[in-house]
Amino acid sequence: MSFGVLFDLDQTLIDSTAAESLRRARNWAQVYPLIPTLPAYEGVPLLIGTLVDAKIPVGIVTTSPSPYCSRVIAHHKWGIEKTVCYHDTPRRKPYPDPILKGIELLGVVADHVWCVGDDPKDIVAAHAAKAPSIGVTWGCTDRTALVAARPHHVFDTVAQLDAFFRKLSAKA
Repeated sequence: MSFGVLFDLDQTLIDSTAAESLRRARNWAQVYPLIPTLPAYEGVPLLIGTLVDAKIPVGIVTTSPSPYCSRVIAHHKWGIEKTVCYHDTPRRKPYPDPILKGIELLGVVADHVWCVGDDPKDIVAAHAAKAPSIGVTWGCTDRTALVAARPHHVFDTVAQLDAFFRKLSAKA
């Protein structure tokens, strides 16, 4: 049984803390030059590479604008082509619209698309879209709120998430 993965971007795949105030102010002209300084969390490049190489459908659903998302993907050389960004749906997370659009882009049924995020609104949006959710704590600012959103799984390290997807792949 195949599956797909939709990742949140900021604080899930990359640590964008250094650009947070500029991002909140929507000062993208000053954010873009910072992209090379926003590191992927340890293990994320390997995780994404493993999923892409295994032909697992992978996408990013973010509340950031498309130019930012595409520049982050290009900088890190991730083979991710499916993205849903700020302007791609009329409503953003916690509404299900971006997740539903991501599911459609992946071409996998909703209950087989794992939605991975660091924020309660990522989990709420996944639930509303009838997709399984994974809360990740490595970039999370409020673990208690994340857990309270009731994700199907919570992982504290990228290695745990990687092991989970490897186990799912073995069953597929």
